[in-house]
Amino acid sequence: MSGTPCSFIAPPAAPARRLLLIWLPLLLGLGPESAFAEFDYDLALRGGTLYLGGEAMEGRGDLAIRGDRIVAVGEAAGSARREIDATGLVVAPGFIDIHSHTDEVYRRAGWLPLPGSVHANLNFLFQGVTTIVTGNCGSGYSDPEEVRAWLARIDELPFGSNVIHLVPHGELRLQVMGEAQADRADPHPTPAEMESMKELLDAGMQAGAWGMSTGLEYDPGARAETGELVELARVVARYDGIYASHTRHEGPVPEQVLASYGEAIEIGERAGIRAHISHIKLSGQRVHGMADQVIELVEQARARGVRVTADQYPYTAGSTTLTMPVPPEMRDGSKVLRRYCKGDGREELRAGVALFLAEDTPPEGVMVSIFPWKWWLQGKTVAEIAAERGGDPVEVTMDLACGRSGSGIYFNQSEAVVRELMQRSWVATASDGAAIFTLLGRWAHPRLYGTFPRKIRRYVYDEELISLPFALRSMTELPAEIFEIPQRGRLAPGYYADVVAFDPERLRDVATFDRSGRYSEGVEYLVVNGVLSMDRGEYTGERGGRALRHASNP
Repeated sequence: MSGTPCSFIAPPAAPARRLLLIWLPLLLGLGPESAFAEFDYDLALRGGTLYLGGEAMEGRGDLAIRGDRIVAVGEAAGSARREIDATGLVVAPGFIDIHSHTDEVYRRAGWLPLPGSVHANLNFLFQGVTTIVTGNCGSGYSDPEEVRAWLARIDELPFGSNVIHLVPHGELRLQVMGEAQADRADPHPTPAEMESMKELLDAGMQAGAWGMSTGLEYDPGARAETGELVELARVVARYDGIYASHTRHEGPVPEQVLASYGEAIEIGERAGIRAHISHIKLSGQRVHGMADQVIELVEQARARGVRVTADQYPYTAGSTTLTMPVPPEMRDGSKVLRRYCKGDGREELRAGVALFLAEDTPPEGVMVSIFPWKWWLQGKTVAEIAAERGGDPVEVTMDLACGRSGSGIYFNQSEAVVRELMQRSWVATASDGAAIFTLLGRWAHPRLYGTFPRKIRRYVYDEELISLPFALRSMTELPAEIFEIPQRGRLAPGYYADVVAFDPERLRDVATFDRSGRYSEGVEYLVVNGVLSMDRGEYTGERGGRALRHASNP
């Protein structure tokens, strides 16, 4: 790391301009005090350790902002309306979280009012996040008018961070093919249904979406064959969009895992589209030794020109619905089919759940997280609930899955795998989280509150597994490249002023599995499109987020 200031961009204002700024107010009769009201910049951070992008830090320097743009990096002569001494802070592009489910929060809330902390995306502002991607895992807003309305709402609020949206494939299927797809004799869309999905997807791209996501581990996405997904992905490819996939299997059967990741690559290759693997992981003891095989699979594809990448959260537990232990074919959307909960199919359900607990996640590794209907179960594992009842863990899991909707945390991953995948240059950092408020945040997965600071604190500073610029690139430049987001992800003149300044001594995640709902520490300043949203570690109440609409045309 260089200790010398950067001095390569943006010269100071010319003398003629300075004279004009002084004399013009006097000529207009505004009085002498107005002559000195003009500043060169709106905001300047002075003397911070700069990360501009790439694989190295740039040493100490300044960063200046005017309006919503960065106008000087390295040396910023002149004065700013607000001067910040960034000595001792790391100044970097705002973090980009390319896997979020925040749109689901709004969709499920419907007419219910949401607190300002949700509109601010506050749990992510405290992490240094300035842009999120919604519509992931095949769920979220899919209808073109819904996409337009969602993006318009972001601008109108305004939201705390920028928002990019994907059209979710699972919702497209539900919209065109209806519910109860498990009861169809043929799970494939008819030619007319396929054409309708393609038309909706095309219109969604024109509404501003950046691509399509799939959730192939869930119903109804699990019912789609590869050919269906290739055909849809080709629609997105006409717009130079992206295909992001929660793959069919992340464990625990080795052959299924490799086939699932291979399918994501195949779809990208056949459709001629960028393919992105969401929250890459290996779940279940049987697959914990397969990181090298997965890495080889991806890197061989990249070597032959397939544009494939992935993202990852730095935890050994995932989080999803309480129906996760139920085989997808026994579900209808997010619910378990009634005939398996009560009826002749219950023994078949029992067998499927028992297999999940035996091979994927044991009862002591399944924790109820957000379940307000029976709030007293939150924070307890299936094993603990079964012991309190004197019952069978399989029956407890079945009852939870067949009850009202809720979330669980699944401790089924390996720290060694997390570390191996984290060191790949094509793996970005992402939370798989959502904007949330304190009432529901107590037992939420801590990744909603700590993903980005945790990766830096634990794996850069405490354990020295990766370097600081490597970690920062996975949060800034790499996700911007994956989604091809123009003028974001780096610190450069002309780029949008999405900037984070954090204290490397204080940056840390505070939320834990036992006590989530706590904001991270150490982000001192955060700027979103030139709006100062975090000041001296506190939220200012100012929201600068925007809807980022995809601009490509077929």
